[in-house]
Amino acid sequence: MIQNEKHLANIQKKAGQALVVFLAAMILLTVLSRAATNLITPVVTCTAPEKTALEYKVTAAGTVKEKQQQAVHTVPGIRVKKVLVSEGDHVSPQDILFELDTEDLAEKILLKDREIEKLKLALKDSREKNSLEQQEKSREQNRAEEDYSQTADAADAQVQRAWEALTEAEDRLDAFDSQSTEGSEASPDSVEEELQRACEEKSQLLEQAQTDAEQKKELLEQAKADRKPQELLSELENDVKESENAFQSALEACTAAEQALEDYQASRSALEGQSREEERQMLEDAYTQAQNAYEDALRQQEEGLTVAQRKIEDTRKPTAPDSTPKTTEMDLKTLQMEQEKYTAILEADGQVCSPAEGIVRKLGVEAGSTTVEGSCVTLADISSGCRFTASLSKEEAEIISNGDGITLRSPDGKKTVEGLTIHSLSENKENPELTDITADISNGEFDADENAVLYAEKKSAVYSCVVPLEALRTEDNKYFVLLAEERENILGTELTAVRAEVEVLEKNKDKAALKNDDLSGNSKIILTSQKNIKAGDRIRLEDE
Repeated sequence: MIQNEKHLANIQKKAGQALVVFLAAMILLTVLSRAATNLITPVVTCTAPEKTALEYKVTAAGTVKEKQQQAVHTVPGIRVKKVLVSEGDHVSPQDILFELDTEDLAEKILLKDREIEKLKLALKDSREKNSLEQQEKSREQNRAEEDYSQTADAADAQVQRAWEALTEAEDRLDAFDSQSTEGSEASPDSVEEELQRACEEKSQLLEQAQTDAEQKKELLEQAKADRKPQELLSELENDVKESENAFQSALEACTAAEQALEDYQASRSALEGQSREEERQMLEDAYTQAQNAYEDALRQQEEGLTVAQRKIEDTRKPTAPDSTPKTTEMDLKTLQMEQEKYTAILEADGQVCSPAEGIVRKLGVEAGSTTVEGSCVTLADISSGCRFTASLSKEEAEIISNGDGITLRSPDGKKTVEGLTIHSLSENKENPELTDITADISNGEFDADENAVLYAEKKSAVYSCVVPLEALRTEDNKYFVLLAEERENILGTELTAVRAEVEVLEKNKDKAALKNDDLSGNSKIILTSQKNIKAGDRIRLEDE
């Protein structure tokens, strides 16, 4: 019994010892396992989102150049005596650039004086000629109006006489018809008298037309003798033709009237002692002739007035413009201006001076040569300030805008100008991938041809969730980050990489602004790791 108890106690003791050894071994294995796990588990660094604005910085090396250039001109055709500057020289206002030969200048002035006097005489002659032509035109207008008035009066008188003759002939015919068969017979003497009167009127019109034609011929011959302009001669020739046509018409009318009178006289002699019916026929013929004479008078009146009106219209036609006085006057002013320039240079002893402070960029004259049209000297005008020019990449150019503030520094850092603004942004003409940037600089801050570096800074709006750019990862053109989060498993709580998709609102070279609700302020965003990790991998922090 006692032996059994001892044996049992011995067994229990050994069992306890074995349990202790087991537990010790388990603890040792756990420690070793955790140590091995820590050795193979990726170590990561994390950061938390911050509330801040994104900052952008742009730098560009460039050159300061003059904002504008100024050309120095002088009169052409003068010998250059001496050149006192070279390309690249800095000049001040009124510094002598070059000198012209004063003897050559004096000769040119004398020649200009002669040319000016010739133009003055030509201008005087041209103005007097135009004045005489205007006076002649005015006289022609007055004559044409007088001719129209005379023609109208004569035509009116002829029409009136023809109307009276027609009325008289009608009255005689009516009186004859109203007489009884036994009444007194109408004497044909009145008919003959009327025809005689019509013949006299046609003769007067013929004389008037002949006189008018002769006057027109005399005017034409006088104009030819006076060597009047061809335009005036053409108008006078047309007048002569019209007056000759009028004379021919009057001659035909006069001949017809004389023939009518002769026919009547012949018929009257033949009808002596004939019947009353024959006498009435004679009166009817006289009435018809009077009616024809009246209609002819109306036609001649219309034709005569038309011709006279055309003469008036011809005289009122505008004459061809004569630009000779104007062009001569312009040439004279040009010569006088040139003369003034010659004189001013001569009074300055032939010296041509710089109009402003600047740098000689180009020389177009040399001693012994002759000045030509165009610029003799090209100056970089630095008195009006300078302009910095540089080139940026398209990405850099998108950051800044016209009017943004910038700072310029010399490469050695000894010269700094703050408070400048961007003047322009434009595509580079030689390389479309670059953008040219300019900024105006006041005189004295930087010198022309000096190198400088542009510095520009810009901030975005404040974002609530900003992370370092290295925290962003991409897959299938989508952004995401890996978060370090504690997850429960069979072995307990472990730190695990968890994927979180995000939306990037804006980013610069260092940071990215994310949509506010993508991450919380307590999120641990994985920045770096010892090895590549993915979502679901166990991780441990660098300080653990």
